[in-house]
Amino acid sequence: MRIVRITLLGVLLPSFASSMAWGQGAPLSVDVFAEGGGSFLSNGALGGYCNADSLFGCSYFSHGFSYGARLFAGARFRFTPHDAIEASYSYSPNSFSLFQPNRSDLISFNYVRYLDIRTPFQPFATAGVGANRFGGSAASGLSSYNGFRFAGNYGAGADIILTRRVALRLELRDYVGGQPSFATGTSHDLVPSAGIVFRFR
Repeated sequence: MRIVRITLLGVLLPSFASSMAWGQGAPLSVDVFAEGGGSFLSNGALGGYCNADSLFGCSYFSHGFSYGARLFAGARFRFTPHDAIEASYSYSPNSFSLFQPNRSDLISFNYVRYLDIRTPFQPFATAGVGANRFGGSAASGLSSYNGFRFAGNYGAGADIILTRRVALRLELRDYVGGQPSFATGTSHDLVPSAGIVFRFR
């Protein structure tokens, strides 16, 4: 009986110690990043308007498409080797086909799941929620912001580890959200981007 107890202790103690080590996990880290890329915006249907001086009465507009750039920066908190939460802000000088110039500001909070961390190429998937707003100059007809509207995003990418502190990040996201008050429907902003990551422990 005593031999059994000693054997059990010999098995359980290392297991307990390893589970404690796993519970503590790898040292927590914070990634600070800055990225840039394309912005391929497709809008929902725009609302109609009536011009009293028009010979044709009310006019209605269908979808508008815009292509531009998007700047994207934020921080990613790694609380396990595979899991992270991210806060980010992005800006795009994008435009609607009827109102130019225009800009889009977007704040997002994401969950990030790393699929493999054993090699320098570390792919991940991400999804999150936030808010966006559109605005522009007086010449654009959008002299004031139309307020924040709910927005979500999802995508995938990969970190390419260059050094212990620096990585290259490549990713593709689809930002889905509301539009200014004069428009209906949902906007999709497809954003391929690349940037630099600095990791701190």
